[in-house]
Amino acid sequence: MPNRSCRAARKAALCSPHGAWHAALVTLALLPGAAHAAVSVLRPPREATTRAPLTVTLVYSGDETVVTALDVPEHLDVTLTNGDVPPRRVTLTRASGAPARVALAHGELKAVRYQAPWPDWARGTIRIDVPGMDVSPAVVALTREPTPRGPAQSSALAPPTATVSAGPDGGTSMAGATPSASAPPASPESDVERFLGGRLSAFEPIYFADGAGARGDNVARFQVSFKFRLMVPDDPRSRAFLDNLYIAYTQTSLWDMRAPSGPFRDTSYMPQAFYYLPDTGWRSTLFTRMGIMAGVGHESNGRDGAESRGLDIVFVRPTWDFGDLNAYHLTVSPKIYYYLSRAEENHDIADYRGYVDLLLKYGSPDGWQLAATLRKGTKAAYGSVDTQLTYPLAKLFGNAWGGYLWLGYFNGYGEDILEYNQHRWIARVGFSVAR
Repeated sequence: MPNRSCRAARKAALCSPHGAWHAALVTLALLPGAAHAAVSVLRPPREATTRAPLTVTLVYSGDETVVTALDVPEHLDVTLTNGDVPPRRVTLTRASGAPARVALAHGELKAVRYQAPWPDWARGTIRIDVPGMDVSPAVVALTREPTPRGPAQSSALAPPTATVSAGPDGGTSMAGATPSASAPPASPESDVERFLGGRLSAFEPIYFADGAGARGDNVARFQVSFKFRLMVPDDPRSRAFLDNLYIAYTQTSLWDMRAPSGPFRDTSYMPQAFYYLPDTGWRSTLFTRMGIMAGVGHESNGRDGAESRGLDIVFVRPTWDFGDLNAYHLTVSPKIYYYLSRAEENHDIADYRGYVDLLLKYGSPDGWQLAATLRKGTKAAYGSVDTQLTYPLAKLFGNAWGGYLWLGYFNGYGEDILEYNQHRWIARVGFSVAR
């Protein structure tokens, strides 16, 4: 049974008025240099605000039948990231009054809190890692509060006896602090990384695949697709229009690799601008989550004359998820659109594509996933089905691998915009970067 000091330590850690890194223990990691003691990290709350400092609480536990004494580091390095850019290092300082050395009886727990101000660049969904410790990363939705002018705010957030300065890598460092041995070396942030700032991400699936069809077609298909968030709001729960405005670009090509000179049969260029909420906050017993997207889009093949194709649409796309989002679940996402304009060469494209793209997906984030996009033209017997089955390569060849095995099958009209009125079926196999 834990003694009184153990209970006091647990209460101090889990009921801290700072409200940081509490609720449940993350996976235990063996403390370097202490064969009979372990250290764990307390899981943070789901939401945080810049009014309180970034706080990480370590809990030391005695695993030996005799009293174990060990030193507590003055500084702790963590890494933060809020997007697709490399993690940035932040050095935290041991809180004032926290011991520099602890003595642990068998089964005793003692908590030590480390703090630093949130970096100016930190906003939105933040992933927090503690390098060198075998613990799961934490994800926190950070709300940036207006910073009052004057010395009171800086003194309230700064750790005792430490000064805070911005490092060359864009992170925050403490004057006189020595990075821990387990922390990765800091690297300067490139201009591209500063430009992206975690705003660029995959949009539609990204893949390359080759295959064969009924007409003897051996046409490869590949797609690249990215979206860019124009503003990252101070409040990650913001529903404001500008805070959730995106621009995106998708390019899909059919490549006749086996023909002389390997020509591209057709390429569709699809820029878009839209408002997007992955989670509207609407709750129901019928679905787990609902998202919404609405905007305008253009598609053309960049040609002129008789082979010119082009159209402009306005669309709305609600998305419903059913089931556990971290396990196998169903996604239903109809894209409903209206043609603002159509080139004369493809004025009847609605006969073959219709006005709705119905996306159905079933799968798991870390397992296989089957996605199918269904279209029904306004005329009978016209439409298409486009299916994609993906499976993580890490499950096949080990965790060092990234991406997915990609299997696809298309049957119907409109796989490319040039031959939108020609029927085709084709099966392909390939590699996917994002699905």
